[in-house]
Amino acid sequence: MTQAPEHITPLPDTHVDNGILARVPGEYIAKASRSLPDPACATEDERRVEIDAGWAGRVRLTFKKHRYSRARSKPYVAWLCKHAEPVALTLDVATGEN
Repeated sequence: MTQAPEHITPLPDTHVDNGILARVPGEYIAKASRSLPDPACATEDERRVEIDAGWAGRVRLTFKKHRYSRARSKPYVAWLCKHAEPVALTLDVATGEN
């Protein structure tokens, strides 16, 4: 029988905090990405969009520019959704509406 080493090095932290992104239906993410400007022309590397995501409620999506290329081809740029967070609705005291 072999013995376990006294010190076991923990695995690197590979957890990525993407909020509630897995719970947001893809059709709403796609619709939000179509509302963004062309990533090749946009000056900023990150954009946030608030949407009504059906049963998931109001959600703030964070898109980041993703640069990629294929072998022997020109580089491409696309928006990639990296994070989603729920947005709390605020109640207007004067009208009683959201």
